[in-house]
Amino acid sequence: MATSSLQEAAAFLESYSNAVAAVAGAVAPAVVRVEAARQRDRRHWGPGRARVGHGSGIVIDAEKGHVLTNFHVTRDSDKVKVTFSDGKEVDGDVLGTDAVSDLAVVKIPTGGLQATPLGDSDGLKVGQAVIALGNPDGDRVVVTAGIVSALGIELRGPSGRVMSGLIQTDALFNPGMSGGALINARGEVIGVNTASIMEAQGINLAIGSSTAKKIAEQLIAGGVKRPRLGIAGERTRIYEGLIKHHQLEVTHGITVHGVEDNSGAAAGGIQKGDIVISLDDHPVQGIDDLHRTLAGYKVGDEATITVIRELELLKLKVKLSGEG
Repeated sequence: MATSSLQEAAAFLESYSNAVAAVAGAVAPAVVRVEAARQRDRRHWGPGRARVGHGSGIVIDAEKGHVLTNFHVTRDSDKVKVTFSDGKEVDGDVLGTDAVSDLAVVKIPTGGLQATPLGDSDGLKVGQAVIALGNPDGDRVVVTAGIVSALGIELRGPSGRVMSGLIQTDALFNPGMSGGALINARGEVIGVNTASIMEAQGINLAIGSSTAKKIAEQLIAGGVKRPRLGIAGERTRIYEGLIKHHQLEVTHGITVHGVEDNSGAAAGGIQKGDIVISLDDHPVQGIDDLHRTLAGYKVGDEATITVIRELELLKLKVKLSGEG
């Protein structure tokens, strides 16, 4: 390599390194360690022993002392210990949790806090440079860098439901970085670290900040409310004859095994044994499809549910109830 080319490359790398250090350094004071002493589980632990979970968190509001982290970090806990990179420790209360999005908000004492508000992840592009921060040990902030590898990724979360719209990055999430920040080149938090799938060649996934912001606001206000039908069921293949007879464009639906009392499904006339095949114009070929579709509705919305009942095709009006 010619001397001039080597100098240009060195200058670029030095500039990039300095930029990463500067941006990460500006956000680092708001990234904390969160340690949760979980409730005792006598199935796996002896008397008097409790499980302990830990990860990272992000101070998102200095005036109110709000820290955002993962649900799986605070699972089964109402008290946590929060440690800053300068060694300061404070006790915190778990203000609210949401297993579906794998998010939780912790309340800590105010005073001397530095916050980093959540940015807008909706405009992210594949290939965009990102930096991941976490505080796994409490005495330092760990930093890795990379790019956005993919968008719109799905992962089955701690609730058993599929988490949609996740950000995939090659910026490595080390153990204990769950709940930490994924930031862009401007130092804006555009994701909350949630999972690292090491057996899948180190795939690292983050919850988009636009989603995290909405969930955090609801948790602070008292809890997340999602629309629901109020049925229990499983994915079922529809008989070929019914598909042809009704000229259906789907091959599977949800066979209803139970209908909750006082639910929208009960009020709308959905019965045990019905096969749900669509919600308005959206095909529903399984429980995951149903959850994805319901995410576009609000509690109290009305929807037309198409079901197969024996040989009939019925359209039922249902008012979506809410869940906490």
